[in-house]
Amino acid sequence: MIDIFQILISGLLLGGIYALGALGLTVCFGVLNVLNVAHGEFLMLGAFLGYLAFNYFGINPFISIIFLFWVFFIVGCLFEKFLIRPISNRTFHEMLIASTLVTFGVAIAIEDFVAFIWGGAEAGISYELPTIMVAGIHISMLRLVALVFIITLTILFHVFMKSTYIGKALRGIAQNRRGAMVIGINIGKISTITFGIGTALAAISGVIYATIYTFSPFIGLPLTVNFLAIIVLGGVGSFGGALAGGMILGITECLVGYSFGLEWSPVVAFLLLILILIFRPKGIFTT
Repeated sequence: MIDIFQILISGLLLGGIYALGALGLTVCFGVLNVLNVAHGEFLMLGAFLGYLAFNYFGINPFISIIFLFWVFFIVGCLFEKFLIRPISNRTFHEMLIASTLVTFGVAIAIEDFVAFIWGGAEAGISYELPTIMVAGIHISMLRLVALVFIITLTILFHVFMKSTYIGKALRGIAQNRRGAMVIGINIGKISTITFGIGTALAAISGVIYATIYTFSPFIGLPLTVNFLAIIVLGGVGSFGGALAGGMILGITECLVGYSFGLEWSPVVAFLLLILILIFRPKGIFTT
């Protein structure tokens, strides 16, 4: 029973990291109609920069998140301006195909560049906090702090989307792009900000990921598949669905890894993606 409880805690944490990354991809797809295949690579880059900041400069990973958010926000804005905007004046299907090919090329380039500079070795942020015991259950304070941090960021993101002009503009474009243009929303500006936010969310989830798990230059594309599974599971364009889908995937992966071995965990996302596309293509959290 204790083992199952600890597995559930691990699953919630992993699911929270997945959800935070998937939120960024959901925003980009919902507003820009861009399937950013390089999204997982930005998580990997965030993990590496958080690792370098901690190991070489002694910066607390939860502090480095603040700086890396703005660094990757700018990176995302530049990405959208120079690589996405030139192909934006196309039909939905043409845009989807073009953006997939462009971002896939960027993903491969980032992966190869980091692998060339770093090598294929795995790394992790060796940041420790005391372990507490509650009712005979060992609870890692680091995992608990990370989970609270993720939940807080998710709540702040939802408040941002509901209460600010930019957030309302994002939702307006996602719901009716032409209508948003009619009422005077600057589509280009909001699109740039959207990609910046999505990229920054991926990067900071990467820092949190590196404090709990090891990473390598090759985790980006598999994580992107996980994000896609979460988006489809929760319903495309549903922010609440992304959060719930991330939790479901994280818990399921941990339970499968505990029951059948860790080598089976990566299969879970593919199976969920196939099952949802067959039986519930709109997602389980949409009507």
